[in-house]
Amino acid sequence: MSKFIKGAGISFIGQVLSTGLKYLTQASLAWIFGAESFGFYTLGLVIYQFCDLIARMGLELGAVRYVSIHQSSANLSKLKGVLISILCIPFILGCFLGITLFFYANTVAIDIFHKPELTIVLRLFSLAIPVGASMTTGLFATTGFQTTLYRVLVFDLIVPLTNLLLAVCLGLMGFKLFGASIAWVLALSLGLILTLFYIWRLAPSIISTKVKPIFQLKELISFSLPLSLGTFLWLLLIWTDILMLGFYNTASEVGIYRAASQTAFLMILFDRSLVTIFAPTIASLFNQGSLEEAKQLFKTSSRWNFALTLPLFIVLIVSSQNILRVFGTDFQAGWIVLIILAAGQLTRAGGGSLSMHMLAMSGHQYLKLYGDIILAITNIILNVVLIPLWGPLGAAIATAASIAGINIVRVLQVKYVLQVYPYSFRYLKVLLCGVISALSGYFVQYLLKDNFYIISMLISTSIMIIVYFLIFFYFAMDEDDKILISQQANKLKQIL
Repeated sequence: MSKFIKGAGISFIGQVLSTGLKYLTQASLAWIFGAESFGFYTLGLVIYQFCDLIARMGLELGAVRYVSIHQSSANLSKLKGVLISILCIPFILGCFLGITLFFYANTVAIDIFHKPELTIVLRLFSLAIPVGASMTTGLFATTGFQTTLYRVLVFDLIVPLTNLLLAVCLGLMGFKLFGASIAWVLALSLGLILTLFYIWRLAPSIISTKVKPIFQLKELISFSLPLSLGTFLWLLLIWTDILMLGFYNTASEVGIYRAASQTAFLMILFDRSLVTIFAPTIASLFNQGSLEEAKQLFKTSSRWNFALTLPLFIVLIVSSQNILRVFGTDFQAGWIVLIILAAGQLTRAGGGSLSMHMLAMSGHQYLKLYGDIILAITNIILNVVLIPLWGPLGAAIATAASIAGINIVRVLQVKYVLQVYPYSFRYLKVLLCGVISALSGYFVQYLLKDNFYIISMLISTSIMIIVYFLIFFYFAMDEDDKILISQQANKLKQIL
């Protein structure tokens, strides 16, 4: 658990920096472009991410599992085979998809979305597909060495920072959509170069002629492909709203919705930090047959995931209008969309998203896949029905309901298959802390009014977080949690 917390801590620092940089990028581009052009950029990014996901074939998850297994058993030949496979396959497939998107960009932009301005964005993003896919699988492979440092450094810090600086500079120089798209390509190219360097540092045998690679493509792909389809369905679940809004509504509405959805995505900050180290740790425990230890880690991680995510949810619902004003006055209209999407993301906390990795790393990837298929279909149906009726509001309801549904199903699958359930009455104490914190935030905003919305937002947010964690520490935290935190604090003092 101590090693797990250390890895999660490094990942959390990276997630905070990455999330801040990405959010700052979105807000900056929204200010520079306005809602309409920001909507075009969003549609291009969504289509890129679908192509990127297809190119990866789920190999990033296979890399975590098999690199972890072969590294722990010191099997250099199989380790080299896995590393070469997860770097080359996504790049080759990404080249094919990128070329296809480049030549059919005009068709997609005009015939499907009826937005000619989207063509240049799609063509530029098509250049990034092989680079981004290979970089992502390579960085996930580094976590199989039981370290999150390199993934955090490249994926969470260097790439977002490079993208932010280039996109803002080129945007202010007048290049706007063209500049923002080129910035993404250049940032990913730098990320791939660094990824290859760090993989070489972790596994020098990858370039050694003395170590002959042993390829296990059938085993690697048979494990990864079902997970890829599941991830594709998950991406479809969270991006169907944007795509259908782009089809039915204006680019401005897409831009406003994107600002709200990106803000709601701040809710996954702690979740992604835990998952980065949770997946390889769980894979190793299941491989060693340490089932009880894996179950205990799952329950403890789920409780802390929920406890750390809840204050973010409270801040978003209390300050929803003020937060969206950061993007520009036009974006404030999406505040109700933000609240609905944030409620859906809250279900990821607790056992929701961690259950996915419990199923995948224990060899039940197909069971996970079946639930994903059903809920992805449900999401598409809900979006088709609700978006023509209510526009962005309908998209938010459809997406939030689908996200909640898929996470509930995953928790129930883990309970049925692995006989472990993350929730208990201890969660009620956490919820009570949240209610008191939210009431304090509403009271502060009532006193400060909206005369200085940024100051009001900062003060109320600070008070809510302080109130929440004070009550949580003295009321909702158990003795074993306090002992564990005390041990980590002592270690930190020794380092400093």
